[in-house]
Formats: sequence, C-alpha cells, structure tokens
Amino acid sequence: MRILDLSPDQRPRERLMAGSGEGLADAELLALLWGTGFRGRNAVELAQTVLNRTGGIAGLLNLGLSDWLEQPGLGPAKAGQLWAALELARRSQRGTERPRITSPKAAGDYLLPRCQGWTEERFGLLALNAKGDLLAERILSQGTATATLISPREFFREALRYGATTALAFHNHPSGDPTPSREDIQLTRRLQAAGESLGVPLADHLVLGRERYHSFRAFEGWDQR
Repeated sequence: MRILDLSPDQRPRERLMAGSGEGLADAELLALLWGTGFRGRNAVELAQTVLNRTGGIAGLLNLGLSDWLEQPGLGPAKAGQLWAALELARRSQRGTERPRITSPKAAGDYLLPRCQGWTEERFGLLALNAKGDLLAERILSQGTATATLISPREFFREALRYGATTALAFHNHPSGDPTPSREDIQLTRRLQAAGESLGVPLADHLVLGRERYHSFRAFEGWDQR
C-alpha cells in the first residue's frame, strides 16, 4: 500500500492527483472547477466566498448562469462550465423518474425548497406534458431584489421549445411575502391570454415566499370555472 505524504499547503489539484480527492473541502473542490484566482485572491478564496454567500453546496444548485457571470474573474466559458457541472448535479438529484405536477400543492412542494436563499427575484418556467410530468425547468429572468422582467412571448417560446402541453410560471419574492403585486396579477392575465391563443394553457402562476406560496389557480378557483 502506498502511503501518501501530503503537506497541508499543497494545492487542491496536487492533492487530487495524489489520490486524496475525497479529503478536499467544498471550497477546494469548487476551486478545481473555478481554475485561476483574480486580483490577488486564489481560486479557493473565491470559491469560499461564493459558498458563504449562497449557504453552501445546496445553495450552489440554485445559481443560474447569470449568477456565475457576475463572479469576479469568470468569463463566459468558465461560467458556463461551472453552471453545466451544477446542472448535472441537479439532474442527478431528480433521478430517472420525472416529477409529476398536477396540483398547486404539488407545484408548491416542488418549487418552494428550490428558491430558498435567492436574494434576487427570479422568474421561471415548468414545462409540463399532458400528464403533468416535468419536461423542463428553466429560470428565464433574474432581476433586482424587488423586480424581474419577462414577456409572455419569451415564456411560451421556451415552453414550446420543450414540447410542453401546459406551462407553469413561478417567481419568488425575496422579501419572503408571497402576496402578489399588481404587476404579478397583470402578468398572470397576459400569460393566460397568450397561452390560450397558442393552445398551451397556463397551468398556474406561483409566487414563492420564504415559507409560503401563492397559487393563482388555487386562489382564483380556475378549476371551478
């Protein structure tokens, strides 16, 4: 058996190649993907900053491509590489069986844990088939702490791209209060009208808070109409 003689100041790549990758810290593993440092800070320091800001590995899974593009020292190619690695992790968590979302409760149970830790408002899409199976999940827009912009055209273009039969819209309120704003209500009406004209009905629009969510379908009784 080969005995490893590793000093604590060895770089993560050296320790990995020496056969001790399992002992690397989260920040060191992320640094291997990050690559080089930036303005006097090494990759491990930069990676640790991101982990602290997002709440650890679980928080990384909520980062979109735009989040990575905002990180210091990352160009489009490296940001895309990091996002792709995390997308593979997200897909592995889903397993081989697609989630089935057929009710506001099922949508809320699926989406609410995923938005925890988001400090900016994000607007997303769940593309669903006729049985409610999830075909794709996409973040389409990311804004400030109080607002994000999305158009019905962008929303349904992405839904049709994945062959959706119905499309579910969702966005978060970083304040933690899921009460819909006037703009949220207006956007829901526009999405409903666009979906009807395209033959891809809006399944629901969920506003996600810290521990609660608002379902337009449930609140307005769409199923009783």
